[in-house]
This record gives sequence, structure tokens and C-alpha cells, in this order.
Amino acid sequence: MNIQQEILWYAFVTRPRHEKKVKQALDQRGIANFLPLRRTLNQWKDRKRWVETPLFSCYIFAQTAYKNRYEVLTVPSVARIVGFGNEPTPVYHEEIDDLKKVVEGPSQLDVYDGLLPGDDVRIRSGPLMGMEGKLVDFRSKKYFVIYITAIGKSVLVDAAGTFVEKI
Repeated sequence: MNIQQEILWYAFVTRPRHEKKVKQALDQRGIANFLPLRRTLNQWKDRKRWVETPLFSCYIFAQTAYKNRYEVLTVPSVARIVGFGNEPTPVYHEEIDDLKKVVEGPSQLDVYDGLLPGDDVRIRSGPLMGMEGKLVDFRSKKYFVIYITAIGKSVLVDAAGTFVEKI
């Protein structure tokens, strides 16, 4: 299959706070997409409320062929496709699958720019069983880290009570 016709995941940059609007527009156009959300407790002067916020600010993932990327780029509030050297960079399918598992799980998530150094491990039990990533000490806690290569961000999952084996 030609690389331009192969359907792959790509990361797209959105305008700030427009991620959910872009997701809704992509859903209406029938384009497969993924917006990882996390639940956070927001506090105002008079109340507290649980809110779903994007895990990665200003990013959404869409599954499309290289030649059809303009269908996503023409959606209002989509700024550009993530790439290097004037070429869009696909996101590995395994990274999207891992993100979906982590977001659906009960764990508390955090995002860090860049790659954190650590030991390569595989989770042996629990809802994230079989996932591979890094085990790092960060802020005096142990975290399981999934690195998203295309956008250069690490997702930190609390590893307390998780059984891991070194790869």
C-alpha cells in the first residue's frame, strides 16, 4: 500500500480550549479521532466541580490517510498537523492504544514535557497489564511513563501498588 493512502494516526494542534469543539466537528464529518480526557476537580469561590479536561492541551489525534489530512485541517479551530521537516509525523498505533487504556483506568494522570529517564518495564497485573513503558522516580514517587513520540510528551501514571517486571 502506498504511504499516502495508508490510514495512520496523526496529531493535530488546535486553538487553545477548542479541543472538544474540534472533536465534535470531526465526529460530524465521520473522521476517526481520539481526544484523551482526564477528570479534574476545579474549585471556584462558591463551588467545586468535576470537569473533564484534555490530557494534552491544544492537541487532538485523528486517524486519516496522508493524502486526506486536509479534511482535518479544514475543520475550524485546527491550526496545523504535527510534523518535522515539512512532513507530518504519524503517531504509533501502540501509543494511541496505551493512551486509551490509561485514560479509561482509575489511575491519576499527569503530563510532563519531554522524555524522563528510567528503567524499561512491563506491567504484570491490573487493568494496564501487558503495557510497556518506563518506571521513573519523579517528585519522590514511582510513576509508570508512556512517551508519545510525535508530540514529545510523557504521560505519568501513578505506579503505587502496580507489579512490574524489568524488560
